[in-house]
Amino acid sequence: MPEPMPSSRAPEPEREAEHALASSSESSAGAGKGEATELAGRIGQETAAVRWLAPEEIRARGRRRNRIRSVVGTTAVVAVVAVGSVVAVGRYGPQPSPVAGPSAANSSTPANSSTPANSSTPASSSTPAPSLPGLVEIPPSALLQPAEVGPGLVVDRVEVRPDEVVEVIDPTVPLSCSGYATRARYVGLARMIRRHTVQQRPAVPGDPHSGAAVVHEEVFRLVPDAARQVFADARAVPDVCAEYVSAGAIEIDGERLAVAAVHRWRVLAEGFAGDESVLLDWQTTIRREDTSAVVDGPASRLVGVVRVADLVARVDRVDESADPAQGQALVRAAAARLCTAANPRC
Repeated sequence: MPEPMPSSRAPEPEREAEHALASSSESSAGAGKGEATELAGRIGQETAAVRWLAPEEIRARGRRRNRIRSVVGTTAVVAVVAVGSVVAVGRYGPQPSPVAGPSAANSSTPANSSTPANSSTPASSSTPAPSLPGLVEIPPSALLQPAEVGPGLVVDRVEVRPDEVVEVIDPTVPLSCSGYATRARYVGLARMIRRHTVQQRPAVPGDPHSGAAVVHEEVFRLVPDAARQVFADARAVPDVCAEYVSAGAIEIDGERLAVAAVHRWRVLAEGFAGDESVLLDWQTTIRREDTSAVVDGPASRLVGVVRVADLVARVDRVDESADPAQGQALVRAAAARLCTAANPRC
């Protein structure tokens, strides 16, 4: 399933990365200052070579990257923006009451995972960004490598970001699945995220999106209690969203048609890798609203989620292969790589 070509590139990504790193360094103090400076240097060296996505590509990342994109894409953008405005309240968990004391990152109180995702608690612009002591960065070696996915593949579309919105399960799910939308889910930020795509070599030199994607992988570093909650949120999808329908429109041969996408989620395997793991099958069938005729599908994709200590990874197989045994093998390989970067290590 080849993906759409990007429309633009961010003009000066390095300047944005340098600004973000400078802000992170200024928030550290005392004994942690040297450690934060060293961390910023390591991240700076790494992100200097990373191609940062244009704003429209960032918004598109949260939407489903296959044939139902045009069905739910418009509302998915709204969801990503809305979720982002909520999680900014608490950074690594819901915002505590304004009392004197240490910042959220230094507090020993675990994140309150029971706060609903649609919380309307106002954000405080005066709340300082917490420092990030200890192991935070996620090295490239912590993610699946091409040889573990298939022959002749390469790694591309790399992103490395601090303070990232946690989207382990596609944000289009709560838009159409009422049970998941009302479920109390984790609403904090990941301390760091690395994502990349293992794909065919680009057909157009210099344009990574011209190579067909095989596996998208995202690794989130969270505080430990949050990592457990994020995994639980992902595992809940097939329980509360076994089947649901999303409405939208799709263009076929120049004609715009009203369609309904029927989604089905089921568990293929669980508890086979890392501290916690699950392999999900996400099947979609798109039908015309007027005649109920099938426009596309049923199309399946394998979504593996695995937790190792404070790291949670999503391994999203998006090519035409939907072999559960192969999906499990990829998740096991992903878990083994997470071990080298987890805190604590395996």
